[in-house]
Amino acid sequence: MEEKNITEQESLAIIQQMIAKSKQQLIDRSKFFFLWGFAVLICAVAQYVMLKMNVLKSDEVWLAMPIIAIIHIYIAAKEQKRVKIISHNTIAIGSLWMGLGVAFFALAFLSHRSYVNTGTALDVLPLLILFYGIGTFVTGRILQFKPLIFGGLACFLLCILVTYIDGPEQLLILALSVVVSYIIPGIILKKEFNNQQNN
Repeated sequence: MEEKNITEQESLAIIQQMIAKSKQQLIDRSKFFFLWGFAVLICAVAQYVMLKMNVLKSDEVWLAMPIIAIIHIYIAAKEQKRVKIISHNTIAIGSLWMGLGVAFFALAFLSHRSYVNTGTALDVLPLLILFYGIGTFVTGRILQFKPLIFGGLACFLLCILVTYIDGPEQLLILALSVVVSYIIPGIILKKEFNNQQNN
């Protein structure tokens, strides 16, 4: 069977189609950005309010995160059954977020161990924001999607800024980080998907 040589323009068109297909799959799954974005936003603001009201054990609001993880896994499993073609970009993005998910779990464990051993919890907020930034920046670069890239860059700045702020106000920086890296890009992704569906 004779192989067909393709031109440079055809090769670029194929690459663009692959990127568009990968972005389409991510747009269809923008619900994950909303799920995690709003979960972290609500927990951060709730803990901030509780700390201001001197409520004991305010950090227990974060016990919602394992429940969110279970919801995520359930939705992802359903989505996986519907996806017929999985691109290399989709695999790369999935692997990135899987690795970050494990890193988030490890960070929570290290913070707990630090509290048990020293009575002081490890300051995880800068690292959480940094991880959000890495995830969204790399995803944005793979998809060539600027809102995710800018969201990641904003998180890199916010993870530094949060170290200059003391007390409960750090939680507001955490909340801001998910707004710029998850919620706003998620809204734009969803809007793009709706526009594609209408066209």
